[in-house]
Amino acid sequence: MRISCLFLFAAAGLAQEAQFGFADPITLSFFASHSQRAAIAGQPGATVTGAFRAVLYPTLKLGSHWFGYAAVDIHSTPYYYGELFSRGTEINANLLQGYLGYSRVSQGRALTVKAGQLTSAFGSFLLRYDDARNWLIDLPQAYGQYYSATSVYGLPGVEMDAVLGMVDLRMQFTNSSPSNPRHLWDSDQYGGWTAGGGFTIRQGFRIGASAFHGPYLYRGHKFFFRGEANPKQLPATGLGADVQWARGHWNVNGELIHLNQTYQLIPNFVTTAGYGEVKFKINPRWFLAGRAGTRRRTAGVGRDESYELVVGYQPMRNQLLKAGYLAMHRPSAPPTRDNVLGIQYVFTFNPPAWIF
Repeated sequence: MRISCLFLFAAAGLAQEAQFGFADPITLSFFASHSQRAAIAGQPGATVTGAFRAVLYPTLKLGSHWFGYAAVDIHSTPYYYGELFSRGTEINANLLQGYLGYSRVSQGRALTVKAGQLTSAFGSFLLRYDDARNWLIDLPQAYGQYYSATSVYGLPGVEMDAVLGMVDLRMQFTNSSPSNPRHLWDSDQYGGWTAGGGFTIRQGFRIGASAFHGPYLYRGHKFFFRGEANPKQLPATGLGADVQWARGHWNVNGELIHLNQTYQLIPNFVTTAGYGEVKFKINPRWFLAGRAGTRRRTAGVGRDESYELVVGYQPMRNQLLKAGYLAMHRPSAPPTRDNVLGIQYVFTFNPPAWIF
């Protein structure tokens, strides 16, 4: 379910009967890596890098049904594995989410309506984008900041979520495509639809599906070529299926995504990506996690594969230490030079909530 703000209020310690309140949970992460990715991109420099990331979740309760919620991502570069191809250092800030919502909950049913900056309703990984919820360190191959099937950045729009017993549904309309988000002040904005849902077969076992359709290009895009049709006439269609399973010490997630981006001057650009990830909890403090993924793209890009293994340790309830190794196989990079050794320390902080 995507009624995340309600859980944030509970985590922040807001009393259930409180009508108005404010909470601001924070996830703070520190990351260090060893990689030769910058050298692959022709940018010589140190192979060891360090960076930080802070995600703030200001949440405002405005009575029994209304609320405001935001997720602000602040990080230095290169933090994400995809940023290791550049040695440029800067601090970036992005509003992942920022919306006003209305929610009604009754026995076995829930309805939430949101308007503002929203994460895409396509796929399932974005629900675990926070470093404290991501078992691994890297992102699945279908997700990223730019030029991916699904961007982690938010889109202006409206969304409706519903829960009916074992069924969850969502419908979203945004100003642009989840594969290429646009700001409200940008040109070439064309609305698109996203829909999804899932069925919980039993506790711990859920299957889901999602889809989106709408224009994705703009005239300044690196893949918009001279003489191409109006971007409004070039839609992208994404189809996805996902599964989650948990029992005892084991947790399993999997996704399969198919994306078709249309052109008129050249053949359509088609991406098919999938991954499966497993977490085994050794004891209350230690766990092992692994992810295997593959992505195949047309237009001569070819197929790449990724394999990531992470050892996790939880020294305290609000702290998480992850050490992992990513092995990549793709035609455009020499063997092993695309691999990454990463260490990530994650600290979650829930300051006292203000109730008024």
